[in-house]
Amino acid sequence: MAVELVKSIKETEERAQELVREAQQEARKTLKEAQVSAEKIMESAVAQAEEEARESLNMAEKEAKAESKPLLEKQEDDIEQLKVQAAKKMPEAVALIKNKVVKTDANH
Repeated sequence: MAVELVKSIKETEERAQELVREAQQEARKTLKEAQVSAEKIMESAVAQAEEEARESLNMAEKEAKAESKPLLEKQEDDIEQLKVQAAKKMPEAVALIKNKVVKTDANH
């Protein structure tokens, strides 16, 4: 009976050690899966943040273009008006320069 009891205790200890090894293996496996899952979640979050940043940048560019368009059109109108005014004064400027050139040549 004592031999059987010792044998039973030994088997129970071996089974307990096996259960501990299995639990440790399962814990390592669970930890590895959690790390992989965390990496995937992180990659997904980074990708989403990058996409949101791109969208925000595109929106900001569109808004900036929309806001600057009227200003650009006004500046183009101002430039055209200045060209028209300059063109109107061109004959007077040419005459003035011509007179100065003729006077300068006449003095020599």
